[in-house]
Amino acid sequence: INVANFRFSELSAEEINSPMKKLAFRNADLTDESFNELLKLLRYTPELSQAEFDDCALDGVGDFQPSESDIVRELGKVETLIIRRLHIPRFYSFNDLRSVYSLLEKVKRITVENSKVFLVPCEFSQRLRSLEFLDLSENLMVEEYLRNSACEGAWPSLQTLILSQNYLKSIERTGEILLTLKNLTDLDISRNSFRPMPDTCRWPPKMRFLNLSSTGIWAVKMCIPQTLEVLDVSNNNLDSFSLFLPRLRELYISRNKLKTLPDGSLFPVLLVMKIRENALSTFSKDQLGSFPKLETLEAGDNHFVCSCELLSFTLGQPALSQVLPDWPDSYLCNSPPRLRGQRVQEARPSVLECHQALLVSGVCCALLLLILLIAGLCHHFHGLWYLRMMW
Repeated sequence: INVANFRFSELSAEEINSPMKKLAFRNADLTDESFNELLKLLRYTPELSQAEFDDCALDGVGDFQPSESDIVRELGKVETLIIRRLHIPRFYSFNDLRSVYSLLEKVKRITVENSKVFLVPCEFSQRLRSLEFLDLSENLMVEEYLRNSACEGAWPSLQTLILSQNYLKSIERTGEILLTLKNLTDLDISRNSFRPMPDTCRWPPKMRFLNLSSTGIWAVKMCIPQTLEVLDVSNNNLDSFSLFLPRLRELYISRNKLKTLPDGSLFPVLLVMKIRENALSTFSKDQLGSFPKLETLEAGDNHFVCSCELLSFTLGQPALSQVLPDWPDSYLCNSPPRLRGQRVQEARPSVLECHQALLVSGVCCALLLLILLIAGLCHHFHGLWYLRMMW
């Protein structure tokens, strides 16, 4: 849709007060001038709460000049602004949007995704006093510019910040930069290529959720905030997890290289753990019992060795599906070869595999009885005398 030459005509009194709550533009071509005209629509949509722009193009430099005071007042009722894949041919010449700072002061949720954002000016961040949710995924943010965006007094009400798939390199610097966000609880910095994690870091004091999935990390250290209730480190290179997190309730650690379940004593209040697609070979009653409050465990698609111990445990736990929501379809034997591909629930080991000690004892007893029998027969039929006579 080409709205580059859009001009707004005043509406009649009968058309005022539209009940419209969402205004969406998709594949639209805009200019600075047509955007100014579109703002006038807001006077006639007092119930509008969300504006959305998907796959649009803006042929301009952000020279917006909303001059009517009633527009400013009405835009204050828009709480959600979503911009995805906005193409700005002259984005390096784009100005700081100073002319629209006041329009966004009451907006609570902003998403600007995959739109080549590399900086949010400090003054603009400070004006977003009501902002609670900010998603800047798939953009060009680096630590240097993030420091300017999260300056002192920026986003004072922000609770959720998503910086997934940007160009952040240092977990330590990222945490330090965000110390200014006193109310931040949820942080998503997934799909960034971070350098190795340091031993210690500083984070906003109220952090509860941290997403570090797909960041290439090889180890987790005390850098992880102790205040976390939810941690996602999926799709990394972790081969162990031995970090004590006293408040953690949910741990997502799928698609790593762990060979055993983490020690449950590290997570005294853990309720949910997802550890699919690792290198687990088994788990036992003792391992599961080390998690005092665990309610849900997803451990499917691992390399299970269908040993006698594992099969004995699963056979003795008919209610496993209450704890393992992906049981039994995602739990397949990887070895021994004769059981490969079978569901753990249905696999049955041979007697020789699971009762070797009993079998050896039985054979020994049989041999002993045979020897005693032969000795008894020899004695009864004077076998030793006949043997001497043969010599």
